[in-house]
Amino acid sequence: MSVKIDVKELLGQAKKVEVKTTTKNFKKAIAFLRSLNKVQLDQKRNEKKNDAIEDLDSLEALELNEQNMASMIEMADTATQYIAETLKLSDKQVEKIDEEKDLDELMEFAMKLAEEVTGSKAEKAGDDSLKA
Repeated sequence: MSVKIDVKELLGQAKKVEVKTTTKNFKKAIAFLRSLNKVQLDQKRNEKKNDAIEDLDSLEALELNEQNMASMIEMADTATQYIAETLKLSDKQVEKIDEEKDLDELMEFAMKLAEEVTGSKAEKAGDDSLKA
């Protein structure tokens, strides 16, 4: 079984990309969602710690800010890698995503892709799709 993924907004490609709903792709989707959840948990913990800090220029506050920025980069890299591996994108396509899409667009697409691959919003693929 497979799902058709609309990549027009992400890549400017009219044809949908077919992604097989194999155990391997399911695991990739769950691993992506798990990584995202870990980043969000870390950020929430850091926010709670940051609220307790009185001096925002203290070493502790700066370290929390550093951790939050690293988490944001990790989140973007994880989403890009998940999309690239699942859709089997070329380096040129990945570069296009990095240069043309903002973080919200990237995350929205990655979440949609994971939902479709895990069966939350599956659509059967037809003949008019490309193979991924």
